[in-house]
Amino acid sequence: MQDVTQLLIYNRVVPLNRDAHRDVSVRRISDFGFAAGLNSVPLLDVEFAPAALEYPILFARGGDGAVTPLALLGVTQDHNSFVGADGQWTGRYVPAFLRRYPFVFASDADRFTLCVDDTCAALNSDGEGERLFDSTGQETAYTRTILGFVQEYQQTFLRTQAFAQRLDDLGLLEEARIDFTIAGTRRGEVTGFLRVAADKLRALDDAAVLGLFRTGELDLIQLHLVSLQTIEPVVQKLASAPPDAVTPAPLAPAQQPADVMM
Repeated sequence: MQDVTQLLIYNRVVPLNRDAHRDVSVRRISDFGFAAGLNSVPLLDVEFAPAALEYPILFARGGDGAVTPLALLGVTQDHNSFVGADGQWTGRYVPAFLRRYPFVFASDADRFTLCVDDTCAALNSDGEGERLFDSTGQETAYTRTILGFVQEYQQTFLRTQAFAQRLDDLGLLEEARIDFTIAGTRRGEVTGFLRVAADKLRALDDAAVLGLFRTGELDLIQLHLVSLQTIEPVVQKLASAPPDAVTPAPLAPAQQPADVMM
């Protein structure tokens, strides 16, 4: 499993620099080919509502033990069912993890530096798109907007991690799997992710439930559970199979820990 807290889509991250990037502009990204090999991406708590309409929201445990919410974008490894052959995004909602590309924060202790993937095709010195710095080397309004967006992303990511940790601490998460068949032939399964167990949620004491309600986290749990109904259309996207040819089995608890495909 790829550590979902890592860079994933970034090839060569360098600090944004007023000298090195003075003449660099950024075109609006409309080609998501850089995300074609991702079958899941990290998801922020504020994204649960729009994402739940078309992506299963799941959880995965990283190598450090931390639990992260994910949007499931495909049911086979290294394949994103929401990126078309032309690189266009075919879903309605693009996760913030992808919208912030090619920018990202790099951290050193408590210090954060705004960085950019300098292999991104949207970067150019032809003046196409938005300038990063003006002729005097000062940050443009665009760069300040990007900085604000990435800062907000980082803060929200930490809050989302705290929410996922709370679910883990309350013992609400269980391993689960998706089995699917195509044209009546068993094709595969997606394993290694976590979901909230409804029976464990119902078994919580009143104080714990009230705490989740007061913080708004109970709403996030309900959005997660509702989002599991989108598993079938995501499976149906596999290999452009006709809707009646793909049959996902009910989402089932995993019988034992399995290799992670995310």
